[in-house]
Amino acid sequence: MQFLPGFFSRVAGLRRISSILLFSGFLFLPLTAEAGLPRAAISIPTDQNLAAGLKAAEQCESPGKVIVLPPLSFDFGGGGSATSVMEEQTQAVKGKPEGSEVWLHLVVGAGSLAGSDSEQQITQRVEAFLKAMPLSAAAVRGLIVEVKEPLTAPDLFAFGLVRLTLGAKASNAALRVALVFPTGFVSQHGDIVKRLATYTDLLGTTYSEDWRQDAAWIAEQALNKPLVLKLDSGASVTTSRFVNAMLAASGTSVEIVWSNPPDGKAANAVCSVNSFLTHYITGNAFAADSTSSPFTVAVEGVGSGENRSFGSGPSDLVIVARVNGSPDSPKTVRLQGAKSGPFEIKWYDPVTGAPLPAGEVTKTDKGLAQTCACTSEYALISVHKQSVNDQTLFNTIEVKGGIELKVEEIVARWQQNREAQKQRLENYMASSFMSLHFENTNLGPGFDVSTQLKVFFKRDGQMEMAQKAFFVNGVKFGKNHEFPLPQIEPEKVLTQPLELKLNERYVYKLLGTEKVDGALCYVIGVEPKVADEALYSGKIWIDGATFREVRQYLTQRGAKSNVLVNVETQNFELVSDDKGVQFNLLRSISAQQLLNAAGRDFVLQRKVQFSNYVINAPEFSGALAAEHSSDDPMFRDTDQGLRSLRKKGDERVLVDSSVKRIRSLVGGAMYEGTFNFPIPFLGISIADFDFRHTGAQLSTFFAGPILLTDLSKQYKPKFRLALDLSLNGLPGENRVYSGNTELVQGQVWTWEQTTGLRASWQATTHLSLTASNYFAYDNFLRTSEADEQYELPRNGLTVLPGVEIKYSRKGYVFHAQGTRGERINWRPFGCSSLAPPPDGCGSTSVNPPPQDTLLFRPPQRAYTLYSGEFNKDYYIGKFTKGGWDLSYYGGNQLDRFSRYFPSFLATPRLHGIPGGTDSFDAIAMANVHYGFNVMELMKVDGMYSYARARNLDESFKFRKFDGFEVNFNTPGPMGILVQGTVSYALNGNIPRYNSRWGAYVLIFKPLK
Repeated sequence: MQFLPGFFSRVAGLRRISSILLFSGFLFLPLTAEAGLPRAAISIPTDQNLAAGLKAAEQCESPGKVIVLPPLSFDFGGGGSATSVMEEQTQAVKGKPEGSEVWLHLVVGAGSLAGSDSEQQITQRVEAFLKAMPLSAAAVRGLIVEVKEPLTAPDLFAFGLVRLTLGAKASNAALRVALVFPTGFVSQHGDIVKRLATYTDLLGTTYSEDWRQDAAWIAEQALNKPLVLKLDSGASVTTSRFVNAMLAASGTSVEIVWSNPPDGKAANAVCSVNSFLTHYITGNAFAADSTSSPFTVAVEGVGSGENRSFGSGPSDLVIVARVNGSPDSPKTVRLQGAKSGPFEIKWYDPVTGAPLPAGEVTKTDKGLAQTCACTSEYALISVHKQSVNDQTLFNTIEVKGGIELKVEEIVARWQQNREAQKQRLENYMASSFMSLHFENTNLGPGFDVSTQLKVFFKRDGQMEMAQKAFFVNGVKFGKNHEFPLPQIEPEKVLTQPLELKLNERYVYKLLGTEKVDGALCYVIGVEPKVADEALYSGKIWIDGATFREVRQYLTQRGAKSNVLVNVETQNFELVSDDKGVQFNLLRSISAQQLLNAAGRDFVLQRKVQFSNYVINAPEFSGALAAEHSSDDPMFRDTDQGLRSLRKKGDERVLVDSSVKRIRSLVGGAMYEGTFNFPIPFLGISIADFDFRHTGAQLSTFFAGPILLTDLSKQYKPKFRLALDLSLNGLPGENRVYSGNTELVQGQVWTWEQTTGLRASWQATTHLSLTASNYFAYDNFLRTSEADEQYELPRNGLTVLPGVEIKYSRKGYVFHAQGTRGERINWRPFGCSSLAPPPDGCGSTSVNPPPQDTLLFRPPQRAYTLYSGEFNKDYYIGKFTKGGWDLSYYGGNQLDRFSRYFPSFLATPRLHGIPGGTDSFDAIAMANVHYGFNVMELMKVDGMYSYARARNLDESFKFRKFDGFEVNFNTPGPMGILVQGTVSYALNGNIPRYNSRWGAYVLIFKPLK
């Protein structure tokens, strides 16, 4: 295909010539833009020695001739021509000059093909057969694939033909492939023909009474492909049949008339006829409209519709008339001209090339006339105007508008490009750096995991990766620490977009064109056609000149793994091997994933960079063997996803299933300004990604008096249910203040046990909605400093229905939620009087502060909580990160037991402010953070937090709370990760805190 400026239009052929001026305006012939005659393809007869047949065919002096080798046979059930026959053809064409045009001929049938045969089996049979064919020989320009009936397993048969076409064209980029069908095939198997049309260069049918119907159907339904018109062996014995076919096909979409002579004599005869025809009707001649010609031909006084006229060339006008004469029964043929000339007129028998006896040219009142007693089936009449300059003016051609490529053609050409690369690409090695950025948590600004990988790829599609380095938050761990990559991989998509499959899984749409990295690309929309497997949707950019993929934007949701949504952009680039051959390979992957953990959704950003490609290197096998012998963790990409390659002795053994359970010890201590001493803790965390082989995910944290667990499972593509349970034996201390003075009379210990159900709907790739309903049972107990006159709330149940919305796109995350609390049998709490005990619970100190917050209030049996958060992180280089987040927490009808109590482990958290002391009805907060790596030994992340908050029992005004926080992490022995935080309060209720400082240390130890 030749591209013009704005190459997305291609010239489909010149449909009409508006005028052709001959002899300075004498002849006016409307011409069609198709070449005057089709090209002739002549098969070497099977009765000849192949070398002798080739030599004889080359001696045939016919411009544009196509030499077709004797047929090979192949059936998709596994049979085919003997290897010796293909070796003979390989040797025969090997020495032919590049200017020769030799086409191979392959007769394809279903054979023993059955519906139980797989795509892989067919592909392997096709590839094995094509390897033995001389497709890459310089003289081989085309392949005729002749389809043989009957068809068994039609879909498999069509898949095999497509695979055969792709494989053949991949072996020779300039190869043209023609699929030729038997009589009646096009009308009976239209769907197959339409599918095949997107992959082949020409379509063919058999010359019969119905061939024009087939041609018309192909023009309308099968991309108007050029045609091959096949003469069967019996018909091609007669040269008149060949002439008849050539003339019938003139001015149509037929590009090649293909003859199969039964022997050498018949082949020579066809060659002679074709040589004669092409001498007079040259390649620059065009079929003219005979009804508008200034010359007419009558046989026995009757005009004939079987005449063909051709303009231009050495003869200004050539007419071929169907005469049906014979030596025993000559026919009188009269040529009548509209002008008197002067003309040079010659008559020939096109079958034999012999001149025909014609009378003298006579002048008539209408111009001129000449008569011939023709004894041939056809008469070729050459008319040439004799003038002083003997010039012919050039044709004036009106070009019909170009035709855009259809999306099926673009996909087919991408497949051809990819198939060609697959045949050239034996192997490659590459470096890959993968960074995983997890969403911010309440404890800090998220965490990052990075791995340096060595990638090994072989032609058979097998890809292995060796982990060369491992980092957590930029801190380098021992490289032998295996990170559970399979658990954060989305469900494997076995059917990639654009790939050739027996049953198409995708629907494609041409969305337009865009420029990407300077290349003008087709943009192809991709949507799943079926809903019973993991598939992608999105867009693919395909270079309009080379048909390589430049970029892919793909989304995947409804997966059965713990990756709920995967949105990724893949960028490709051309990489050269040491010989300068270019390959289209991955340059980078940028993805945003939504992970499910403990029944909650977390955003994970994944970036992968590829570099240092070494392609088709002879040292590939040695390098891979050395890696197998090393102690580096390795993974293999399988149909089920990434799987570990564990070292066993001197070999690597594939672990069939990914790790389904991950256990870790979690210990540490925390100190907040509320307390005078640090609080230690130790527990175990368990994540089971296939609980009891049900596909459910169980997450549990157990630390003595604390048990947190969640069981979640995906139902259908977009829905997930989760069951939560939280049991806590440690009390929380609920305090009230007047100014900065604590009213100890109202100190209360609280315990809360919670269970509930969450139902999540992944509405779109970026949007999820969650409805939940929780049940909380609260226990209340006075502290030792509280007054007996302070009436406690009733221990009881609270019903907490709620909704959540989460939207994430391009690293931005918005999260909002609302909860309505309904207390069952709630009663008033507080003091009936502020008088000194025993009459009330007022203070006995001198000049006590206002104590109204201790008095009874109307009971708030229902309350509302709502919040919204918006955040974004930015990554600079491999390990440097910054970001910000904005949030607001509010509510209605809140009291001291339903307000927000920020702390290290609660939501929200006021970073830098000691937790467990203040409570609020509303909080508006903004945080900024920036982190960097210190010599790969420690990651340091600093944060400044600014908030305005209020407690309506204390003031109607929002007060300022701000502080600094420094987070760090560093590796410890035996694979331990130490993570800590130090905070300092700048502004807030400073007198209430024992210290402005706060700190915690967490120690994670993965267990095998």
